[in-house]
Amino acid sequence: MINTVLITGTTAKEDGKLGEEDEDFGWNDEEPPDGQSIQDGGIPLVRKEEFTNNQLYAEAYQSYIQALAYPARLVVRPDSSTVVDESKISFFCRADGNPLPSVIWRVNGKSISDHNRISIKSLSTGLSTLRFERVSVDDNATVVSCSADNGVANPVVAEASLTVVPRDKLPSGFPQIELHPSLKSVEQGKTAYVSCRVRGDPRAKVLWLRDLIPLDIRADGRYSVSTIGNPGALMIQHAREEDQGKYECIARNSLGVAHSKAANLYVKG
Repeated sequence: MINTVLITGTTAKEDGKLGEEDEDFGWNDEEPPDGQSIQDGGIPLVRKEEFTNNQLYAEAYQSYIQALAYPARLVVRPDSSTVVDESKISFFCRADGNPLPSVIWRVNGKSISDHNRISIKSLSTGLSTLRFERVSVDDNATVVSCSADNGVANPVVAEASLTVVPRDKLPSGFPQIELHPSLKSVEQGKTAYVSCRVRGDPRAKVLWLRDLIPLDIRADGRYSVSTIGNPGALMIQHAREEDQGKYECIARNSLGVAHSKAANLYVKG
């Protein structure tokens, strides 16, 4: 007699004996697949050697998955920032690893509780933004941290500090937004221009956000940012539906950071 192992939704029993809890489990009177045997009551039987091979395959597959895993790391870390009182500020963090970790934000070591003033937006790519909609002098010396953990090794953490300066004490050369984005509508396939003009000394760098998430200008050749004439303006060639959203520009130099107002871009099909 060939030894068999009964595979059910709850238990595996030898010699094809059923427990009472297994009586309703089966093939619903359908013909079994080729090479399968079937017991009275419609319960499929798997030979012991097949069961062992399946176990070995599962173990080998699990080992393969574990071999591909690597610890979480932060490829984008939040920058310490100086901003003017009653303005907004965004911090960015991106995690990588296998499995892909999620980003956890904390303010002064605590989970985010003030959701009216502080918001978080995260993508499935591991990129995340923490936004203070309106800072005050009471936020001075705040410490923001992002951490990532995927269970492969110890969590990784990065911190950044927030400095808030009263408006009447801004240093000369602090970044300023001279021209803010405005509502735009463009036909699909055409070129869209989103206004922004910045000033600062040292010269301010410009970062664009769409729906709170930074645009990676280098990753998409359709995007470009002007450096002369109207420094900071965004040009989007061959506009697509996914370009639609709320845009804002950020100016940063060694003295601080300034956010523009936000404006919507609509792409008509």
